[in-house]
Amino acid sequence: MSSGRRHWSLGSLLLLFGGNLGVLIEIHQHLVNGTVGQSVLLPVSYRFGGAPHFPVSIDWKFTSNSLNTLITCTLLNCSLGAGGAPSACSAKCFPHSTYRGRAELFPKNGSLLLRDLKLRDSGVYSVVFRPSYQIWNVTLTVHEQRFTPDHAGEDTVEQDHIRYCAIGICSSISFLLFLLFCCIRHRGAAQQKKRIIKQQQVSSVEESPMESTAVRAMATIYARVGDSFEQSQPRPTPEVMYISVTSPGPPGLDAGPYHLPG
Repeated sequence: MSSGRRHWSLGSLLLLFGGNLGVLIEIHQHLVNGTVGQSVLLPVSYRFGGAPHFPVSIDWKFTSNSLNTLITCTLLNCSLGAGGAPSACSAKCFPHSTYRGRAELFPKNGSLLLRDLKLRDSGVYSVVFRPSYQIWNVTLTVHEQRFTPDHAGEDTVEQDHIRYCAIGICSSISFLLFLLFCCIRHRGAAQQKKRIIKQQQVSSVEESPMESTAVRAMATIYARVGDSFEQSQPRPTPEVMYISVTSPGPPGLDAGPYHLPG
């Protein structure tokens, strides 16, 4: 915000309504600079030179386009301090729908605060006090944001911090995915090994009865072959052999040979 000299209005002390109402308006800056996206204050102040007659209206108008009044504030009552400056005011303010949430009028001094500046906010703003209908202008110039080297360095550091955080998060996620892959692979290998062992056990159980059956079949075959071999051999035919034995006999008997079957 550019600095400016204080200007007192020419003939600002007006005596109205029978000389009871005198308003002294002070414009602190006629030229004000602002930046896009930021806030700016259009500073004014006022004080009463006599007993005020309420209500008193303060209007801010944007005269650079077709918009009439951007905000109006009606002072219902004010307590006056030293020199007739308002110290506390009861007021009702009504911003235009286009400036709702962006424009704020301070009843205590009449200054206007504009938030979230845009380039189109550049122009001439007029403050009007009624019923005296005094009008004073303030020119606002809104500029684009400009990054100084210090700010650029801060932004670079912040961007580097964000980038490093993103890299760290991605690395952590990749490591977790790798661990998950290793666990799944190890589990699959263990299950495959269990299936192979189970298949081998089943095969062993199935082969045992087959081996027993084969052994019994071979034994039967050998038994049958042995029987056949025994039956094919001819049995020996008994032979009768005769031998002659000569023995001395008693006297008077013929000592002839005896034949005994062998």
